[in-house]
Amino acid sequence: MSNPTEGFIRTFEDIVREVNGRAGSPSSHSFEIERASERDGTVKKNRALLVYVRDVRNALQHPKHRSDGNAIEISRAFLDEVGALLNHLRNPPTANSVGVPRKEINTARLTDQLGDLADEMKRGGFTHVPILDERDTVIGVFNEAAVFHFLWAEPETIVGRQMKISDIFDSCSLDANRMETFRFLGPRTPLDSLIEMFLAVESPLTRVGAAFVTASGKETEPLQRLITPWDVLAMSTDV
Repeated sequence: MSNPTEGFIRTFEDIVREVNGRAGSPSSHSFEIERASERDGTVKKNRALLVYVRDVRNALQHPKHRSDGNAIEISRAFLDEVGALLNHLRNPPTANSVGVPRKEINTARLTDQLGDLADEMKRGGFTHVPILDERDTVIGVFNEAAVFHFLWAEPETIVGRQMKISDIFDSCSLDANRMETFRFLGPRTPLDSLIEMFLAVESPLTRVGAAFVTASGKETEPLQRLITPWDVLAMSTDV
């Protein structure tokens, strides 16, 4: 490109096409930011910057002054920022780029001992251990909340290091009545949807504790990725 201002105009045109497509009006001659914001979380999150970019473009292409030349000039840094915005709209972060992939997830089986799992969690600094069956599908989660749930449900009982997951599985199952729930998602779930999911309060005492990514978001499919609220918060600060 010959200069940043010309590059900005071309990038803006690409952004308009991207946003209008998300608005469901690909042939519109207007910049459909508001309509797209209502339908798309990525556009909504970047609405303020999109409006600013639109205003800069209007100042360039619809000047009010009579003198020659542009009243403003686009800097390389601003052009880079606008280009990054276009790339973000075209390739928004998804569930497949957040969290821990299957090969790095610490998992458990019904026959595993609680003491060994607790030691691994302490050494690794992780909080949720998915419990898998023979098909590699998630059937439960072992964490501190599960242990407390078991102790609360079974008065005058003791949790020993030699106990197995199967001994407390009622408190580890996905439908156990705990203060957190778990979701299953497809790999193309947008990061913005993940942020909303983890910030939402499902009840006065319940939030989503972790999300499991499978091929199409079904609970009956093998685990592909584990996502916790911390993974999403860390990722969201970079976009």
